[in-house]
This record gives sequence, C-alpha cells and structure tokens, in this order.
Amino acid sequence: MAGRVDEVAAHAGERGRVAHCYRMLGSITEAEHVAARTTSLATATLECLARAAERPLPTDLGEPSDHPEGELHQRPEVTWLEPIPDEFGDGRPIGLDLIAALQRLPARHRAALVLTDIEGWSPSQVSAAIGSIDIEEARSLFKPLPGHAADQGELLDRYREAFEQYDVPSIVQFFTDDAIWEMPPFTSWFRGARNIGRLISTHCPAEKPGDQVLIPIKANGQPGFAVYMRDPADNVHRAFQLQVLTLTAAGIIHAVAFFDTTLFDAFNLPDLLAGLPPHLYDGSPRPHVERLHRP
Repeated sequence: MAGRVDEVAAHAGERGRVAHCYRMLGSITEAEHVAARTTSLATATLECLARAAERPLPTDLGEPSDHPEGELHQRPEVTWLEPIPDEFGDGRPIGLDLIAALQRLPARHRAALVLTDIEGWSPSQVSAAIGSIDIEEARSLFKPLPGHAADQGELLDRYREAFEQYDVPSIVQFFTDDAIWEMPPFTSWFRGARNIGRLISTHCPAEKPGDQVLIPIKANGQPGFAVYMRDPADNVHRAFQLQVLTLTAAGIIHAVAFFDTTLFDAFNLPDLLAGLPPHLYDGSPRPHVERLHRP
C-alpha cells in the first residue's frame, strides 16, 4: 500500500510541475520535458527561465483583419502558444487567456507572478529561488482578458452539430457580437460573429454535412473540440485543428483554433478516425475515438 501511495504522490508532483512549467513556457511539449527532468518547483522554474521565450497568439501580433475572404498568411517560424489537456491541471488557474497574458510578461516577472500569486510562495522564497524582483511591477503588467465563465452543455452540443452539418448561419449564432476567432500559425484574426461566419464560409475546406467530425476535449479548464476533416482523396477523416472555446452566459466570446496537428498526440487523440458511420445523422452511433496510450 505504501508503494502505491508513493507512486500516486510522485505522479501528482510531476503533474503539478507540468502545470507550473506550462504557465511559464506556454507549451505542453516543453513543460512535460522540463517536468520530467526536474524534481522541485525551484529547479523547474530555473530550467524554464533558461528556456523562456514569449509564445504569442495572433491577437498579440497586430490588429484584427477586416477582410475574412482575403488571403491568410502563416508564420510557422513563430513559437506559438499551445493548449494543455485538463489531465495536467493542478487545481490552480490555467485558463488560456491567463496563460496568454503571462506570456506577454518578461520571463522573470512571469516567474515571480506565478510563484507568488498561483503557487503561494512568499516574496522571500521567490528571491531565494530566482533573485529579487518587483512583484508589484509584475502585477501591474499582467492584463489577462476575461476568461471562461460558463459551461453550457446544450450549447456545445448544438455548436458541434452545426459544424458537422457545415451550417454556417447556425455556427455564427453561437458567437457574441464582439467574439474573437484566431488560428495559429495563421497571423490573421477576426472580431465579430459576422466576420467569423465569412471566414468559415470562405476558407473552411468542408463542403457538406459529414465532412467534419468534432470530438469533445477539455483544455485549459475550458471546453473545446478536436476537429477531423474528410480527405476526399481516400474518404477518411484526418486531424485538422483543435478548438479551445471561451464561454460566458451570452455565448462564445473567444475561439482559438490550433492548426498544429502534432498537438493531437498531447491530447491522446489519433491522427485519423476509422470506422465512422456512412452518415453521421441517420441514427448511427456516434464515433468512438480510441485514445492513444501515454507512456
């Protein structure tokens, strides 16, 4: 029994370090790597500071686009912010808007803020670990956007069905008038439900119902979907994007569609869906997705 307790404690400790490193680095890939190499928050923080670089979202790089039908430009050289699966949560704040705001801070300010306001360290403990830093200055620079405030299961079910039916007018109705849609590594981002609809109508490769399949996920303590798109060449659904949604009682206020399909592995999701029913809305069972085994 003691061995099992020790194993559970060790796993919880590593999960906590993963969440801490993710707040520092904005990358689940790097966070797992650092957490596996370190044994305490202090050493993990120092390792993160040695690696720290700003990981932005498109909203950090410029103004919204007024031309949803226009050409979309990518910047694959940018190290973009990544989402984190909820399985790595440690019970402390980890919302996507909070992580994006942390990424805008200088690295040592970020570390001081995370250690004091999230991990609960005292200023003297922070100074001993990373050196003296003005925590009040860090707090004054920290400006997160409104975060996730409501889980609406029925809304999410209808949103999922609207996407799978490729019903753009219905999709638009789920977004608030000032909602934001962004999709790294594309630098263009869009504000407003109408512009989001124009974007999807113009650039989404879906053409008809069934071309897209959405699998619910939880990321950053928020709802989202893994989107699979039909490949017409061989009629299979391949990994396309991960959507992370920010909801309020009024509807969806922010959607980030991550087009880095290597993130599907972090969420234990396959690269393609097999065994789908010929028609998703003819009463056939919903597709069952086999999660990948995490070593």
